[in-house]
Amino acid sequence: MRHIDAIAKLLALLVAAGVATAHAEPRSPYARRNVAIVVYDDVEILDFAGPTEVFTAAGDFSAFRVYTVGPSHKPILSQGILKVIPDYSIEDAPAPDILVLPGGNAGTLIKNKAAMAWVSKVAKKDELSMSVCSGAFILADLGLLVGLTATTHWGALPGLRNYPKVKTQAEVRFVDNGRIITTAGVSAGIDGALHVVQRLLGDDAAWKTARYMQYDYWEPAESGTLGKQSKEALKALTFRDAEKATKLLSAEAAASPKDGRVVSRLGRAQLLKEPSPQGVATLEKAVALGQRDPLTLNTLANAQLATGNVPASEATFEQLVATRGAPNDEYGLACALARQGKSDAALAALEQAVKLGLAPRVLAGAPDDEDLASLRGNPRFAQILSGASSGQASALR
Repeated sequence: MRHIDAIAKLLALLVAAGVATAHAEPRSPYARRNVAIVVYDDVEILDFAGPTEVFTAAGDFSAFRVYTVGPSHKPILSQGILKVIPDYSIEDAPAPDILVLPGGNAGTLIKNKAAMAWVSKVAKKDELSMSVCSGAFILADLGLLVGLTATTHWGALPGLRNYPKVKTQAEVRFVDNGRIITTAGVSAGIDGALHVVQRLLGDDAAWKTARYMQYDYWEPAESGTLGKQSKEALKALTFRDAEKATKLLSAEAAASPKDGRVVSRLGRAQLLKEPSPQGVATLEKAVALGQRDPLTLNTLANAQLATGNVPASEATFEQLVATRGAPNDEYGLACALARQGKSDAALAALEQAVKLGLAPRVLAGAPDDEDLASLRGNPRFAQILSGASSGQASALR
């Protein structure tokens, strides 16, 4: 009898576990991802600096957690002139969602058995791995390019052809094989990283990132979701031509009134010159249509705050925190809460923003931020800001 009871209890636990799993909240596609940039002696500067800039700037500096990983904690020397102290070593690096393998003298890393074992382990579990230039040889040496088409620096293509079962492609900026992306030489790492941003976050976020970097060579290709007219309208929005963007997007929204992406673009165009009730209303409509990407939510939350609808701004920032959970999202929530005199909740949000690694430039302006004026004089406010450095250091651990 006791044996039967034990089995019944076990079955009940298994069923409960299954139900819990079935009802678990799925991970948001916009949740922040870890990006590990591998560095080693003789790594090419732009090979790692280009993708670092892209992933750092993406999503208004909020989409990714970017950090460097070295074979050890010792400084590495890039191209004989630039010393870089890795944020982590292969022994203590957080698990990355995206792994970036720059080139240069890739043989330096390939000869390091421990480093190659770490790359192999990570590449089998991450969301995607991207090589830049001769970083493709790291993937090839591990057998991760077998049966795939790959590219590298034009001068290194003959060497890559020596690997069996690896098909090479010249005269392209990158090759996307799904979980493995290889790029051509040096500056092509920027294109590859922007492609990853586009793939994960969409055309709007990628083009906005490229524009911030003034990498105006890059633009998204026309596709099933970005036709010729839509691309022209998005370009006007990206380059802040308010009148043209509003005109083109108004026509597009009139033709497709239930397309949340188009309605979001129209709302953002209406807000280019200044915060306006019209732009806020348009973005609220986009959210109601299901367009809840961070770019839409962040623009809406800040516009609501600027136009005085603070409770609505708080609700939108809360939604943004749930969708992405970046330091800037928590900081915005703190501002909305402080504006309403909700000091304890505002301080909690600010503290979380600091723990997540709020940018130094934002921290520097926090004491004078009028949205946080109600917190001045509060000892905890000063304590949170003064403890920012230690909080940032542990943000990824």
